[in-house]
Amino acid sequence: MTDFFVTYTMPTREDRDGYLKEIQDRGIDEISRGEEGCIRYDYFFPVGSDNTLFLWEQWESREHQKVHCETAHFAELGKLKEKYKAVTDIQIEDRA
Repeated sequence: MTDFFVTYTMPTREDRDGYLKEIQDRGIDEISRGEEGCIRYDYFFPVGSDNTLFLWEQWESREHQKVHCETAHFAELGKLKEKYKAVTDIQIEDRA
């Protein structure tokens, strides 16, 4: 099992909220949760930060997450990141 901890930092709270709203309106989060090998795909607001969004992805394997990265809805995420000027930091942790 592999965890992907993704932190998005955006210029403003409005950007952060707009980014998440578009993800939810397009169903990208739900589609991702339904993918083979997806265990968890949840967004969180970090306490004390108005312009940061946190995503915890958990996959059965890195290979499953790699397939996720090749989907059309993942490409949509890339366009939304550009639109909202999101800078990402990704931490990866493999579990036995």
